Order: sequence, then C-alpha cells, then structure tokens
Amino acid sequence: MFLNDPETVVTLLREAVGYQLPDYTEALLSSSEFTDSKPRVYTGDGTVLLRNGADKVLGVVVEQQMKWDPEKLWTWPVYLTTARCQLKCPSVVLMLCPSDQLADRYSGPIHLGNTGDVVTPLVVGPSNTPTVVDPEKARALPELAVLSARAHGDHEPRSLTALTEALDSVCSDRRAFYYDYVLGGLCEAARKNLEDLMAVGTYEWQSDFARKYVGLGREEGREEGREEEAVRSVLSLLTERGIPLTGAARQRIETCNDLDTLRTWIIRSATARHVDDLFD
Repeated sequence: MFLNDPETVVTLLREAVGYQLPDYTEALLSSSEFTDSKPRVYTGDGTVLLRNGADKVLGVVVEQQMKWDPEKLWTWPVYLTTARCQLKCPSVVLMLCPSDQLADRYSGPIHLGNTGDVVTPLVVGPSNTPTVVDPEKARALPELAVLSARAHGDHEPRSLTALTEALDSVCSDRRAFYYDYVLGGLCEAARKNLEDLMAVGTYEWQSDFARKYVGLGREEGREEGREEEAVRSVLSLLTERGIPLTGAARQRIETCNDLDTLRTWIIRSATARHVDDLFD
C-alpha cells in the first residue's frame, strides 16, 4: 500500500516507531533492487526516499513480512547497506507485520559480528499501528486508514467508520483490494459492522463502489459475487505489479471458490515476487 502513497511510510516512522525524521520536502519511491554483485540480486518490497529540496536525507527500505523467515536476518543488512550506498544518505529498514507476535520476534538488533556493529529494523505490528478515526485524516492518508482499520477494527469501530471515508477517496482499482485486505483481518462481529456501515446508506458515496461491491452482500449469490470480485483483485494486482502469470496459476486463481483463500492471495499478491508465492 505504501507504493500508492509514500507519505504513509513517513507517518509510520513518526507515529508508530517514534523515529526522529530529518527535515524533508518530499517523499518519493526509489529502487527496491539491491544488487551487490552480478551473480545475485536482492529485491525488497519497496524503498521510499525523503528529500529536502535537492538533498537526499533518508532512505527507507520497506518490507512486509507475513511469516517468520530467518533468512531475513541475513538479507536485511544487505538491503540496508546497499540502499545506503546507492542513495548516498542515511537509511533504515521499516518492517510491517500482521501480528504483534511476529513483530516481537523480528524486533531487536541483528548482530553483524564486531562488537557494536548491529542493524535494528524498525518494526510495526498492530499494537503500534497509528489509529485513524478522524474522517479528514482518513481521506488525506487512505493507506494509513486501511492499516489502522485492519489493526484496530475489532475493538475500535471508529477506525472502520474512518475506513469508509478512505475508500471513498481512492481510485476505483484500489478500493476492492483495500476492502478485502481489511475484511480478511477482522473478527466476525467487526466484519458485520463494516458491511453494515457500507450497505445501509450511511454515507453518500461519490461512486457506485458500495452498491457494486459491498451491496452484493445483501443479495442472493453473496459469496459468489465476492469471490468473483476477489479473483479480479488478485489478477489485477499481480498484473499491475508486473508478476508473470502462468496458465496453470491463472486457472487456479480463477477457479478458486473459497473466499478466505482468495483474501489470503490478495494480501500475498501485494508483496509476491513470483506467482508461486501466493500458494506457499
């Protein structure tokens, strides 16, 4: 999601992990490929560069980690030092985790060998994800509102109300993905709360998203309609990210009729480096 709005990364650094940001005038995407030699290329999920005028002031290597992978303890120092070398500015690693348990496991310094030589990722889990309840802030930072709703929606209904404002402020090709991303992380009661918010006409939508997408939940064929929309979300996201689709993979996605599986694939498709990463 930060690929759609680099300012989301800035807000997470400031509000989630308390990072002291340098003065900057713009945040923009940078290369996420960290090549230290010809035989091997390391690729992160994305990199955000902060500039202050013409000066580069901070590089942020962003990683979304869905499960424990000890290999990351070896590759993150490579990402960090290579990004620092390429960008010629101070750099940090910011990691997003779907659970506090996983965030805790990844927190802490990575010791490089010599005393005092460490790399410490800045880790964001649900508990330190900023809570967005203000409608204006949700419209200004919709990606942050999406992260907030998924992290806090089970116990903070105002974050779901803010999410509806955020969804109404983004372009149509992102709405279904964001909605499914949040819905897949909520408990049953919070899911129903979000569905009700979007279906009862509480908000005057600027588009037909609620009627076209969420409204399917009030008609016969509810699950079938959502499955079709989820399939489209997976395929469109993979296509947008330039991930090649084999015929077998496309068929597997298009014939899947399990909504929970499709929601998992939507989340994975945001960071997958190969289509097979969806199915692992």
